[in-house]
Amino acid sequence: MRIKNSLFCLLLFLVSCKDVKNNEATVQLKNKQKVATNTKIVNGIGETLNSESKKLIEAWPEYTLLDKTMNDYYSISSSDALLKAKDLSNHALKLRDSIRIDLLNRADMKIRLNVLYNTSLRLADMETIKSIEYEDVNMEVTKIINAFSAINSKINNILSQQNIENELMTFENN
Repeated sequence: MRIKNSLFCLLLFLVSCKDVKNNEATVQLKNKQKVATNTKIVNGIGETLNSESKKLIEAWPEYTLLDKTMNDYYSISSSDALLKAKDLSNHALKLRDSIRIDLLNRADMKIRLNVLYNTSLRLADMETIKSIEYEDVNMEVTKIINAFSAINSKINNILSQQNIENELMTFENN
């Protein structure tokens, strides 16, 4: 009887040790995910608006709101990027649907606004994925910053093009 009890205790001990090892592995995995979500995503600012473009954009409050939101994304943790993604996509939608400046109401500008909106929607969708990795969020944030930079670049180029055309008209009239 003692042998049976000893074997039973030994078996119970071995089974319980195995469970402890599995629990420790789970805790370590969770800690790794925690560390990964607290890592900052740092990106360059990209192209900004020149002074003339900033004056033009003053009449477009949706752009100003999105610009303030984008400032958070230049250095953000992946978890914060996911938490703020819904607001970003809402601001990108409002911007896309509200081109208030006739000079910017053109197809090439609308394409860039659509790219920004679609990319921000992808980031917002990532929030619902439980097994999302830091690298995926980082890549999407970089795409969003690049899309916003492309919008700024286009605005600057449109104004430069208009200035050149105005100078040519002035030169031809003289």
